[in-house]
Amino acid sequence: MTMTKQRHYHYQSAALLVLLASSLGGVTNAFQTPRSSSFIGSGRHNLAVSTPSSQTSPQLQCSILPSIVTNTITKISPPLRNSILIGSAAVLLYKNRNKLNPQNFPASSTSDASFSEPLPDGSLGCPFVGNGSFFTKIGDSETGAGKFYRFQANRSGNPSIFKYAPLGKPSVIVNGMKNVRHVFNQEFKLVKTGTISEGFNEMFGGESLLFCTDQSRHQFLRRLVGQSMTPEQIDYAMPALIQSATEQIDRLKVGEDAVMEEVLTSFTLDVAWRQILGLDLKDDEIDTFYKAVEDWIGGILNPFKTLLPGKRFSKSGKAYGYLISKIEEKLDALKTNGPDGSTLSGMFFAKDEEDPSKTLSKSDIISNSLLLIFAGSETAASTLTCATLALGLNNDVFKKLKEEQLAMMAKHEGTELMTRDMLEKDCPYLDAVLKEIMRIKPLATTGAMRFAQETFVVDGKQIPKGYGVGFNPYLTHSLDPALKEDDGSHMDIVKGFKPERWLDEKTKPTEYMPLGVGPRYCLGANLAMAEMKVFLALFARRVEFDMTNTTVENVEWKKVSIIPKPKDGALISVSSLSDSSSTLVGSTVSA
Repeated sequence: MTMTKQRHYHYQSAALLVLLASSLGGVTNAFQTPRSSSFIGSGRHNLAVSTPSSQTSPQLQCSILPSIVTNTITKISPPLRNSILIGSAAVLLYKNRNKLNPQNFPASSTSDASFSEPLPDGSLGCPFVGNGSFFTKIGDSETGAGKFYRFQANRSGNPSIFKYAPLGKPSVIVNGMKNVRHVFNQEFKLVKTGTISEGFNEMFGGESLLFCTDQSRHQFLRRLVGQSMTPEQIDYAMPALIQSATEQIDRLKVGEDAVMEEVLTSFTLDVAWRQILGLDLKDDEIDTFYKAVEDWIGGILNPFKTLLPGKRFSKSGKAYGYLISKIEEKLDALKTNGPDGSTLSGMFFAKDEEDPSKTLSKSDIISNSLLLIFAGSETAASTLTCATLALGLNNDVFKKLKEEQLAMMAKHEGTELMTRDMLEKDCPYLDAVLKEIMRIKPLATTGAMRFAQETFVVDGKQIPKGYGVGFNPYLTHSLDPALKEDDGSHMDIVKGFKPERWLDEKTKPTEYMPLGVGPRYCLGANLAMAEMKVFLALFARRVEFDMTNTTVENVEWKKVSIIPKPKDGALISVSSLSDSSSTLVGSTVSA
């Protein structure tokens, strides 16, 4: 089932609420670890997934608003509805202002008199309200989500650094790798993340890397959580990744249309339960797991639910409890049976290299497992959806991808399953395709909002203490002097999509940060890249397809998303599908 126009209006309205709340510290911004899978702008509110073949595919729709509200607002025109929602959210946030972290409230919008450098160019909008365009320019069909940041960059005349003020909060966006590294390589000194609210922490689990503001503890968590995603751990994960990808591709039907956004969301959620948590779910349990993730994320993204009491007894609270119970059951099994190659297992048995007596607590493991599910599923699915579109519009690239897979299979004939090493050493073009997709369509908004701990200078402009500080990967990539075209075509999915540029040192991009930068660089990068490479490799081997609606002349994007996604979810028509024996390295791909 695909998203109807009505549901799309719900998505926009919900996003306005989330963005409004985010201006006090970033409900959506703080979800993103810079790369994480970085997640992540506005959040996943509508999410359609496939389920096991014996079941009907539900639409995994994370409702931001209570059903009684959504049923009512469908009868109101979108402009009026959005005005009501913004006003309601503003009142709610004001009444709950004491529950929010004071660090997230705006400091003075004036400059620091002890510094001679001026404030960055840009507009702070109206007093107490800030930039109205933060809500009215969420996205556009030509480029997708993140229109506000592109608009502000152009308006300021200096896209490398500009100021803005969502809901009156003075903030700065820093772009360009030199500027970004200057600020975010000094995480914990110049800038720190902020806690959104007690309710958000309660629904997410407050022990994850996302919320950690203490440098030594953050380093401890990265060392131990990172042990679950080393190259060796990814080797163990390969069979699970291959199985998840194979099952989703098996559900495609020759002669029928398929919304790849749905297929790929299902794939990444399968990876979540099968590899990240290491669960052994039956068909009916998979449906329950999908629904629990839907309800849990819906609660996290709902400002009403995170600010009001009784969260643990709500639908999202019960879903959160279900997910914790599954993690706890798995931890008990690991304690009895030993390691099993899952990401959860890697965390459970991790020991600090600096002090082997130190391990992750149960709370640490639960919180960071949930973070991986939240962060990884949306970004990987969105990137793969964009990849499907790019390959469908650039048949020559898809042909080269197929040829590389055939060559790898011939080279390793007799080997049963492809390995991480094969993907790394024998698939440079596959790597280039993914990097090019993440260059053109990275995170469209900003990473987790930080707050200046002291006044400092970037690119000749001062950023006063207390200001919010973020970055925008899309703008950083667009500024790359090695690629930049005056008409912006280097960031176009048709004109600018050239994977070959990554195969020559002379043409490689020089401004590139889809997975973040600094101490908060995406910790799950190894797993995310392996997950996406496995799917694309098997998809290239087995599938021939055409885009159903989209041509090089009419590409349209969803206005609200974390990573930009095609408006129709990359609707394809499958013309040929080989059997799953092509999962084997030594098999051939049928024409």
